[in-house]
Amino acid sequence: MSKKEQVKEKIGRSAMQCFKKFGLDKTTLDDIAKAVGFNKASLYYYYKNKEDIFIEVAIKEGEQYLELTQKKTLLKKGVENKVWFYMQSRFDYYKNVLNMNRVSSDTLNKILPKFFELYDAMMKQEKKFLSQVIKRAVENGELIKNNTDKIADVLINISDALKHSEEQKAILKNEDSVDYTQGISDMKFLVSLIFKGLKK
Repeated sequence: MSKKEQVKEKIGRSAMQCFKKFGLDKTTLDDIAKAVGFNKASLYYYYKNKEDIFIEVAIKEGEQYLELTQKKTLLKKGVENKVWFYMQSRFDYYKNVLNMNRVSSDTLNKILPKFFELYDAMMKQEKKFLSQVIKRAVENGELIKNNTDKIADVLINISDALKHSEEQKAILKNEDSVDYTQGISDMKFLVSLIFKGLKK
């Protein structure tokens, strides 16, 4: 790890402590600089604003969370249970990261486009993982032969669309937190429907 990466990691850790303590909206760059032991001007060398710090750290934490979730997923019995556990865990991650850091609807509206831009590589990896889970179930005779890549694509894309829909509702209603209950319920129904049609 380069010196710059080490410093960014330190900034990220300190910033997340501030976000958890004060919330993303109320945290200032001065708060973060103080927590790191820098002056505010030094932070600008690494990040343009606190939102960029939040997004970068949230993506890194998300990658670690999903890696752990994938290991836990493989321990579940049956392909439908595996896929549902994984999809629900994705919602749990977003619910925790956004609500724990008390992100207002205005801030959410600002950070989502950048977040999705950086999140693209992670989504590709997620689709590959789900495709492998489904492919194994086909090889084991649990499911009929099908296009596993396409099913994985659809599952992740619809999960993100449902998640995004709940976030947009929170923005439009100017709510302080995102309630994913309906999105999770809809996703569970979809997973059940898909696997009902694929089981032998």
